[in-house]
Amino acid sequence: MCLKKRPICLVVLLLILLILISTGNSVRTGTILDDQELALADGEKLWIWGEIENKEPKTEGFAITLKGAYTKNAPQEQYRIQVYISKEISCQIGDKIKIYGKIKRLQVSRNKGMFYQALYYKAKKIQYICNGESLEIIQAGKMNLREHIFNVRMMLYHRLQEIYPQEEAELLAAILLGIKSGLEEETKNLYQKAGILHLISISGLHISCIGLGLYHFLRKAGVSFASSGIATTLFLVFYGILSGESVSACRAIIMAVLMMGAWYLGRSYDLLTALSYAALLILVQSPYQLYQAGFQLSFGAVLGIGIVSPEFVKAFGRNNKILDAVAMNLGIQLTTLPIILYYYYEIPLYSLFLNLILVPLMSLILCSGLLGLVLSYLGLGFGKFGGAGAVVLLKFYEKLADSTLQLPFSNIRWGQPELINIGGYYFVLALGVYVLHKMNGRKDKILREETHLYGEYGWEDKVSFSCICVVLVSCLLLKYHPQSLLKITMLDVGQGDGIVIEQKQGGVYLVDGGSSDVTQVGKYRIFPFLKAEGISKIQGIFISHMDTDHISGIKELLEYQAQGELQIERVYLPDIGKKDDIYKEMEEKIMQQNIELVYLSRGMKLEQKGLEIQLLQPVSKEIYQDRNEYSMVFRLTYKDFSMLFTGDVEGKGEEEMLQSEQLEKTTILKAAHHGSEYTMCEEVLAQIQPVFTWISCGKNNSYGHPHKALLDRIEQLNSEIYVTMDQGAITVETDGEHMIIYEKCRQ
Repeated sequence: MCLKKRPICLVVLLLILLILISTGNSVRTGTILDDQELALADGEKLWIWGEIENKEPKTEGFAITLKGAYTKNAPQEQYRIQVYISKEISCQIGDKIKIYGKIKRLQVSRNKGMFYQALYYKAKKIQYICNGESLEIIQAGKMNLREHIFNVRMMLYHRLQEIYPQEEAELLAAILLGIKSGLEEETKNLYQKAGILHLISISGLHISCIGLGLYHFLRKAGVSFASSGIATTLFLVFYGILSGESVSACRAIIMAVLMMGAWYLGRSYDLLTALSYAALLILVQSPYQLYQAGFQLSFGAVLGIGIVSPEFVKAFGRNNKILDAVAMNLGIQLTTLPIILYYYYEIPLYSLFLNLILVPLMSLILCSGLLGLVLSYLGLGFGKFGGAGAVVLLKFYEKLADSTLQLPFSNIRWGQPELINIGGYYFVLALGVYVLHKMNGRKDKILREETHLYGEYGWEDKVSFSCICVVLVSCLLLKYHPQSLLKITMLDVGQGDGIVIEQKQGGVYLVDGGSSDVTQVGKYRIFPFLKAEGISKIQGIFISHMDTDHISGIKELLEYQAQGELQIERVYLPDIGKKDDIYKEMEEKIMQQNIELVYLSRGMKLEQKGLEIQLLQPVSKEIYQDRNEYSMVFRLTYKDFSMLFTGDVEGKGEEEMLQSEQLEKTTILKAAHHGSEYTMCEEVLAQIQPVFTWISCGKNNSYGHPHKALLDRIEQLNSEIYVTMDQGAITVETDGEHMIIYEKCRQ
């Protein structure tokens, strides 16, 4: 690829570098929200005035984008706010409305693997989200083009639901209209795990089939170059708005328009130049799109098609259509592999072969789906007949995808690769493509000038084959995680507890996992972290006690075990004399999954490859009146490093712990009960004298945690304090002699 002949490519590279320099640090540290995005109080209920800029159907209700939005207290400040309202609405795009609801500030990613909400909405130029409760139209706007297009979109969506069975209707709504709100979670997971999720997203494939198909039809019908290009461009813009204006659709439309322009002017179309123009237009409009998975995958796939795949095809295709297709898909897969791993943490091993079969069939699904829509206006029976092919093929997609997931190693969890590893991999890939380019050029020259000197498999082929092998082996760079001997992470689970212990070659352990203020904390915070760390097996889960803020996420993990997403070997419970209903229910859930149950009490020890866990609480078979009193307490020791895990111990439990005379000085204290005033008394702190104190609690919690009285007691010991509500997930890595503590973010 010669950049001298493609100046626009250099411009885009410089723009990307400028974006990374100006925003990279704030994105990494979670400080991307500016003063305007922090002006409104999180969780406050208020009236908001604004004009409807866009509407999007959701599972329940609609998402409304307000522009020029303001509140009564600060009418001079204007915001863009995304309002979610769970009911039918009669307002139109362009209407000026007032809406009452709860304002939510955008959340940064506070744990590894957690969805970066603030970055996602910042790319869409949204400053707040709001859960709307009531809506009132202040001034009706004039019916505009966007409202007409929205109405057409909804009309087609409802028609799809009338023509097809529910599952196929929702899939075709995603494929044709970009509406994914009705897709079942199970269906989305199936397509994602099989590596074919891109097939149900509006992409270049759709634009090529629909837009360029229209252009060629008009040309064959005798319409001029200019008229065909203008008509197709207008249709593509209409279709882009109709389908939700995704980045991949915008990229494909821009490139398609440039292609038709090149044909009209009689000039050659350069894919990389067109791609650069598309990137320039999108990034100038919204620089934070650079950090979105959709942007990276869309542009990465085209780079694979334009740079990597052609060299693979020339090297190994040998005019064989099957080999050409394999080489083409391999080039795309290798180009996008780091991006897939960075955002989804897993490799769908058989996706290469699935795409070979399913991608060519996509045009048939598009044509059949569109035909069914058109014919349905002659009668639903005609629509069902016309769309029968799409229904059959979508069922075939599902069966084939499901079958591949039943095969061994169908989905390999590698975890999120380090950025330096991604850079190393792309360097090897670029070097490999360069060598292939040279070898392909040499073969072309020989075949043109001295055919008799080039055999069926010359040394050029051997070099090319070796080069491909090196690139394939370099994929292991993405798996390599330089792991310390012991790594402990206190996750930010809001008002709750969740700690992950990772011992190199020794296993993974979880200490509690729950929250009282984060819904589905297992799904959105704990399990994503495990996936990002490449963890598919947990050797043991310690449940300190049975309060919801310690077990709600663990219940979800047990469901992942049932689905085959996670393997849990055993669960450790406090050995107490009197068990309440919640305790018994948890025992039953664990036994239903055939997980080993182990009961722990004071005096017991667990050892694993130099790691020792000494139980300090509870007293075996003792009867406690309160769950916090029987909370499991244990001391983890690894060489010179130690950490005291205290659950929510207080009252009788803390008194027994003091009387046991087993407390010792510790490196890190996990403060009990989220920093409550009534735990970690001066006598306990005097005995353990922690160098560092970790506190897990939720932002703006109603309990006032961590309490000032406890913080004062800890500060008197000169213990350095880390709090999840301020710093996100907190991690320590140690070899038993030296250690480093780092935070996910700081606010």
